[in-house]
Amino acid sequence: MTSQVLSMEADPGGPPRRRPFLLAGTLLLCFLLGAVVGLVLLARFGTFPSFESVQEYQPSVSSKIFDRYNQVVGEIYLEKRTLAPYRKIPPQVVMAFVAAEDANFFQHRGVDFTAIARAAVKDLLGGSFAQGGSTITQQTVKNLFLTREKSIRRKLKELILAYRMERNMGKEEILYLYLNQIYLGEGAYGVEAASRTYFGKGVEDLGLAEGALLAGLPKAPSRYSPRIHPDLAKGRQRYVLRRMVEAGFLSQVDADRAYAKKIVLAPPSTFQSKAAYFLEQVRISMTERYGTESLYQEGLRIYTTIDTRLQEAAHDVLIEGIRETEEKNKYEGLQGAVLALDPHTGAVLAMVGGTDFAQSQFNRALQARRQPGSAFKPIIYAAALSAGKTLVSMTDDSPVEFERSEEELWKPRNYDGTFLGPIPLIEALAKSRNLATIRLLNEVGVDAALRTAKALGIESPIDRNLSIALGSSGVTPLEMCTAYGAFANQGMRATPFFVREVRDARGTVLERTAAAAEQAIPPDTAYLMVRIMQEVILSGTGRAARGLGHYLAGKTGTTNENTDAWFIGYSPDLVAGVWVGFDTPAPLGDRQSAAVVALPIWTRFMGRVLPLFPNRDFPVPSGITFSRVDPATGKALPPGSPEGTLLPFRVGTVPEQAPPGLGTGPPAGSIKDDLL
Repeated sequence: MTSQVLSMEADPGGPPRRRPFLLAGTLLLCFLLGAVVGLVLLARFGTFPSFESVQEYQPSVSSKIFDRYNQVVGEIYLEKRTLAPYRKIPPQVVMAFVAAEDANFFQHRGVDFTAIARAAVKDLLGGSFAQGGSTITQQTVKNLFLTREKSIRRKLKELILAYRMERNMGKEEILYLYLNQIYLGEGAYGVEAASRTYFGKGVEDLGLAEGALLAGLPKAPSRYSPRIHPDLAKGRQRYVLRRMVEAGFLSQVDADRAYAKKIVLAPPSTFQSKAAYFLEQVRISMTERYGTESLYQEGLRIYTTIDTRLQEAAHDVLIEGIRETEEKNKYEGLQGAVLALDPHTGAVLAMVGGTDFAQSQFNRALQARRQPGSAFKPIIYAAALSAGKTLVSMTDDSPVEFERSEEELWKPRNYDGTFLGPIPLIEALAKSRNLATIRLLNEVGVDAALRTAKALGIESPIDRNLSIALGSSGVTPLEMCTAYGAFANQGMRATPFFVREVRDARGTVLERTAAAAEQAIPPDTAYLMVRIMQEVILSGTGRAARGLGHYLAGKTGTTNENTDAWFIGYSPDLVAGVWVGFDTPAPLGDRQSAAVVALPIWTRFMGRVLPLFPNRDFPVPSGITFSRVDPATGKALPPGSPEGTLLPFRVGTVPEQAPPGLGTGPPAGSIKDDLL
């Protein structure tokens, strides 16, 4: 009995060995007959999408956001895709995909029946339905027209559509569709997007080694990702190169050389996270103008005002400053904002609306109306100077009280609790004296100050009372930077904007922003404001910024109980503002004034970016003359006097000359020497 069994197993021609093959052959024949019948019926009675030419190909294409130097800094998309013309794709990259996915692509008519039969046998023997054997043409029609459902009916539709596509289109046209449609991981659709995602360059610059790596991804983009699984990606690259050799597309020597070549992946970009608030503002405005479909699918080209160097600096210094303040004071939820713009054009160069966009999309640079504190005082002084005051006009920094009602008195005080008595305007602003400013506002008039604020670009509602001298009404950082920009721009207030130009996918200009500005205050008033605010940095509350070595002016702003901290300052070509505080207003802590909390962030930012701008003085408008004065008395000193301070005046407003021997000011020095 045992010998008979052994004999049967040893007999290669016995019936027990033939039955599996006979069964497989029968099943395969039935399958093929059924498939043919199904193909005929489906082709005769089924409904199919019409696709006659490559010109009908209109995939979802991402809209791109460019910086002021026309470099891509962001994308808006449903599918991250940039169409690459076939002629732009290197032949070796094309051949890598063909070898990996469909080596007989140039020989078949859309369907490779040999490959289908081979796959069918494997499926039948394995008891599964893997749907192998798809050609590039089949994959293309599946991606364009069909779902990913695994069924006989969907597979038959795929075969029919593949045949029709080959009948109506050339091989290069099909490859163009395939290479632009296929998903290659990390959100990238098509070889152009994938090339930039993985290698940081366009597909036209790819070498064989890089092309083979990309060609290995379609099978399982996540599994073979060179970032996540570099070893598996390298093994898949070897497979693609081997298939290229077997197909006759490549010599073994070239394949070995490509495999040995070191692949350098582009580092994941962090810029979009650093510019998230800016990019989101652009997305919102573009959605409002062009609609969601155009923005997400039609490949708009959006040219913005953002300067990548300033943006990265703004983000980094804000995060550094906020963390230091939190650690020093042992608290968390602290927030901040940084905004920088060109005072001449209004172009917003950088904007950070908070410490973490993923955590909070609320843009504090545009949306948060917070009390500016003493940062609002320059508007009061601009109104006073426009009304005829000079830098050495006197105001009284003494105790004062006002009757709010029959039962309530308002008794404002200075930050340090002291009083300086009569002082010139230049000193009053430099030292941020509250009482002196309140008296000045009372003299000039609240209505005059409100008109000046509106002219300078303050659109938020401002209370009509004397407390505005202390910055009691909420404003946004954008409004404050706009107002200060007029001081830097000879009184011309430029309208802020974020987008320079928008083009459609064909390059047609849809809109173009022209810089707009209007005269908010007289040029001579603006220049006097520059000088009075330079004193803030020379000898006042902003003197920590004096070491920057540029011509700078600015103002601190601290509210009651140190709830909000501001510093806004400018050079002749750049305005930047910093705000720090809690979203729900709360004290920052004892002695946490703007000079301690906001000014260091501003100083770090300007220290990093000022070298990008010319180191030039503010231009002097006509109608301004200079005179050396004694700052203690406000009187002019005799020509050639070695004492006092050289200050600008409107022609006709130079103060009377002091009697001989009364010059008690500091030694003489030019403005340039003082400011640098």
